[in-house]
Amino acid sequence: MTKLQYTFSSILLFSLMCLSVGLKSQVNYPSDSSFISILSNEHKNNYQTFTYSKIDTSITNFQNYFPRNTNGNLGLPSSPLLMNYQTKALGFNLYNAPYNNDVITNNNIAYYQTKGPYASLTGIAGSKQEQTFKLLFSNTFKNKLNLTLGFNRYSGLGFFKQQQSFTNNFYASSNYTHKNNRVGYYTYFLFNKLKHQENGGIKNDSLFLTDVTINKQILPMNLSSAKREVRNTTYNLDAWYRLNKVEDSSTVLSHFINYTFNYSGNYSKYVDLNDTIDKYYQVHYLDTVKTRDSTHWRSFSNTINYSIKINPIHTRLELGFKNEYNQVHQYRDSLFMNNIINMGAYLQRKNYKGFIKANYIVNGSNIGDYSIDANNQYQIKLFESNKKRDIEPSLKNEYLKIKFNVNYESRHPDFIYNTWLSNHYAWSNTFVPTQKLQGLFSICVPKANGEVGVIYQNTKNMLYMNELAVPQQAGVSIQNVSLYIRKEFLFFKHLGLNAQYNYQTSSYQAIVSMPNHIVNSAIYFQGNLFKRALQVQIGFNVQYYNAFNGMAYMPATNLYYVQTDKMVGNYPFVDFFLNARIKPVRFFIKIDHLNQGFSGNNYYLTPGYLQNDRAIKFGLNWLFFD
Repeated sequence: MTKLQYTFSSILLFSLMCLSVGLKSQVNYPSDSSFISILSNEHKNNYQTFTYSKIDTSITNFQNYFPRNTNGNLGLPSSPLLMNYQTKALGFNLYNAPYNNDVITNNNIAYYQTKGPYASLTGIAGSKQEQTFKLLFSNTFKNKLNLTLGFNRYSGLGFFKQQQSFTNNFYASSNYTHKNNRVGYYTYFLFNKLKHQENGGIKNDSLFLTDVTINKQILPMNLSSAKREVRNTTYNLDAWYRLNKVEDSSTVLSHFINYTFNYSGNYSKYVDLNDTIDKYYQVHYLDTVKTRDSTHWRSFSNTINYSIKINPIHTRLELGFKNEYNQVHQYRDSLFMNNIINMGAYLQRKNYKGFIKANYIVNGSNIGDYSIDANNQYQIKLFESNKKRDIEPSLKNEYLKIKFNVNYESRHPDFIYNTWLSNHYAWSNTFVPTQKLQGLFSICVPKANGEVGVIYQNTKNMLYMNELAVPQQAGVSIQNVSLYIRKEFLFFKHLGLNAQYNYQTSSYQAIVSMPNHIVNSAIYFQGNLFKRALQVQIGFNVQYYNAFNGMAYMPATNLYYVQTDKMVGNYPFVDFFLNARIKPVRFFIKIDHLNQGFSGNNYYLTPGYLQNDRAIKFGLNWLFFD
């Protein structure tokens, strides 16, 4: 047993021992529905308030603890298959590393308010030494000062050579409001570290195509000793102060000063000691024997905002200034600075919350970049109960939620598209800024567990990695559309069906390659045993992606690029699962990719990278409230 395996086994064993000690006392959930309140970092930046969060007692979908990784193993790079509405802060950016499944981002940070200690412990184990440990702890002291800790640690060998990965995520957040509500702060510290082997994909899959049951460890890989390490460290402090001494029901205007400091340190290293043996790369700019590429980039920013809150109409107006300072250390050093002005209007009422805000870079390396965001969310009560009309109890207090968001931006290319120097790739480009318009419209009925929505994107001067894995700028505007619908059904009180369907298309599939049809559904039987002490779900989950030209992956740049030679998809992934809950304890047993060997052999989602074989996995989650 390796040191890493021993560490993981010790953590899981210690956790289970701790859990068993607390079993007797942890039999009930708090009856107070306001025991936990949560405010995401993204919502905090848009001046939304803490909202009560129902303690999660559901076992539905519990077995799907990680999104499917297109390169075949958790902790490896993964290409997004679903089109999303997403925005990012204006300013300098080096590149977007393909680890959305495996890192905690700034928008994933959450601030808590609790009425007592709260902890969630999760342990998961599976085939090929897959091991996962997750911890979340939060406590509020004297109803004012909160401290929250989150920690993830996981690894796996994978089913193929050179697939081992190791991931650490940690964050600590804190928030405080003085008893007179005049001063307070939000702060967080975030650290992500990913280490994994790079195998470059299967060198020749003819052996596998002729015998789907072949031992995957004998399949030759393109790279035999390449490795990558990615690290990110972020610290953020947002302190606020109300200028007027008193704020009560008679106060019309309240004035605030916000100061925000942010530091972000990033590091990426790619090492390949067998360049001359593997002969995977044809070009060597710096060393023909081995590759040791590394990039460091750091960012410091200071932001000062003045805002005025108009209390009678629940509106807030903001004006601010931000200075950012960025350093890039590769084989040569670079320095980038930007000065950004921002303004916004925010409104929150009983059945509506929304904002409109704008940012503009007045000078610096990204001068002229701008972004405009408008978000709207409406909540409409569907039924009103009165003496003349009796309403079905399940429909009482049901709401229809309507969301409509629009974003328009113009921004300079990320650093990696214009300037890059490494052992196998080097370029110097002068690409022009990209303009992007995107919108989201969705309708959701929470109690009915149903949602339908549409996402639209129109991008001019889109940047992408072409079939040579080097940057290129599209000479035409590209339109992308995604329609999605999801619904949960329960028939005869015991037969459940979760169905989600996505249809997505692009006006230029050769550049924006994505599956047009995605289905993710589960059918299961659920019930309660032993006088309702044990809740159980047993069933099957199916994921299907129609055939498409999957994005290829380039280990040297850590980016995906378009290819039109190989079709992937058109393959169902079937899982069997058993989910259960006993009071504060949830657990699952899962046979992942149950149909492996019976449904053909095209279970690629990235060319050269097969998905995992059939695997047995077990997971447990325990909640603590004292």
